[in-house]
Amino acid sequence: MQLFSNLIALIIIPLTLFAAPNFPFPQNAKYTYGTKPSMINNDRIQAAYKDFIDRFYEESSDKTKARIKWDTPSQTVSEGIGYGMLVMVYMDNETNNTRDKFDKLWKYYNSFLNTNELMHWKIDGFNNVASQNAATDAELDVAAALVQAHKQWGDQKYLDDARTLIDKIWNKEVNANGYLKPGDTWDNKKNPSYFSTAALESFKHAGSQDWNKVIANSYSLIKKVQNTTTGLVPDWCQENGGSTGDNYKYDAARTPWRIAWGYLWYGHNDAKEICSKIATWIMSSTKGDASKVGDGYNLDGTRTSQWLTSTFLGAFACAGMVDSSHQTWLDNAYKVQDSLITVKESYFSTSLKLVYLLLLSGNMPDLWNPPAPETFTLTVQTDPANAGTITVSPAAKEFSRGDTIKLKASTNDKYTFSRWSGDTSSTSAELTIIITKNMTIKALFDKVSVHPGQKKNSDGLRFSFTGNTTDALQFSIPQPGVVSMKIYTLQGQLVEYLSDGYFEKGIHSINGLNRLSNGVYWITLRSLSECISCRLTINR
Repeated sequence: MQLFSNLIALIIIPLTLFAAPNFPFPQNAKYTYGTKPSMINNDRIQAAYKDFIDRFYEESSDKTKARIKWDTPSQTVSEGIGYGMLVMVYMDNETNNTRDKFDKLWKYYNSFLNTNELMHWKIDGFNNVASQNAATDAELDVAAALVQAHKQWGDQKYLDDARTLIDKIWNKEVNANGYLKPGDTWDNKKNPSYFSTAALESFKHAGSQDWNKVIANSYSLIKKVQNTTTGLVPDWCQENGGSTGDNYKYDAARTPWRIAWGYLWYGHNDAKEICSKIATWIMSSTKGDASKVGDGYNLDGTRTSQWLTSTFLGAFACAGMVDSSHQTWLDNAYKVQDSLITVKESYFSTSLKLVYLLLLSGNMPDLWNPPAPETFTLTVQTDPANAGTITVSPAAKEFSRGDTIKLKASTNDKYTFSRWSGDTSSTSAELTIIITKNMTIKALFDKVSVHPGQKKNSDGLRFSFTGNTTDALQFSIPQPGVVSMKIYTLQGQLVEYLSDGYFEKGIHSINGLNRLSNGVYWITLRSLSECISCRLTINR
């Protein structure tokens, strides 16, 4: 009987470890509120996740716990555990299998608790406490991750754990006036970048505390300390709105992300107002060029440092998500943020880069109210309509944002492929595209007449060749102009680009046929007004 029980355990345990998530990455969700970047490639976000795991995720020697390495790699800070747990909730799929990582990070959190049963904010590896007591931003992210984990993996234990942690946050990290404290043991100033209003709203699923009051106080204080022109907030401030400095640096930089998150999930009007002011200013300040974002500002918008980092850029991109009027800024900022995916940034910027990308791309929705995945159509056309066909692979009626699609244009005997037009452009008959919106793509074909040796058009455009042995080709044009000459396979695939330039009136000779293998080809001569083609046989 004992042997039979062990066999049952061996069967059940793997099923638990590799249980499929309810909302696998990528989700491509359209948020209930706000907008998203126009061009999103989920493969790039997967690459950012792999870089984060490879460089910063580490498991203990007994494989029971895991940590996120800090800027000092031998240490871990509690905020990193929070970022890591959020990432694991939303990056889970059959490839990434993040639930086990999530559980190990949560166990690490619980291995270094203070007397208030909250994690000490800095730890030496897997061993000792380096700096004591808790940091509120970490607790908010960890608790938010637990609330979402309940829906992602359908396990009640996550919601139970969330409820326990949220009770401690309420009792130890919210003061008597209903404001978030910066930590569990001190409260002499406030950090606006800790005001995670989406997390606070989500806590209503796990408790009956008055989170509305904390949310309202958070927005109210941000509005008090915001610069009236730029919308920037200081790293730290007083509860009454008094300033403790004029710096928008690496603490404050996270604020637009935190606040935009509250609008995208719950439609908080205060969040939209706060972020819109920031988005309007940064668009103007950079003249729409997100690569000009620096990593430090005074509250009046004076840039104090010129370095481009994800910590600042990605948060400013998130600010643009609250209204379609900021779409131009959002698209440019996302494009620049995408270019930083391959840049090996610090722990802080790398962690934030990934959570920013998840929110920006629609891959960080509220799993308690999951929006339907955003889908798009692909319409393909041939011009002329009977000139050929287009093969779409994979074939489907609707596609998700970021799907990779292969197109192949095939011709009949009377036409040769020219180029693609519409929502893409290329002269190659085989093309790979990424779905970013409802797309219409047209394959353009040129009609040809099949004559060996010589072809003359009505305006005097002419070319000739001997066929089997020559390595040169002659053509004549009746007037000066730009002429292009291309050689295709019979299936319409471009194989040689002989010429594309300005020529004087008269007869000209072009070499290049010696590069072709034996076979039968289409050769096309195009001026600004005419195009002629014919069959070319190479048989050396």
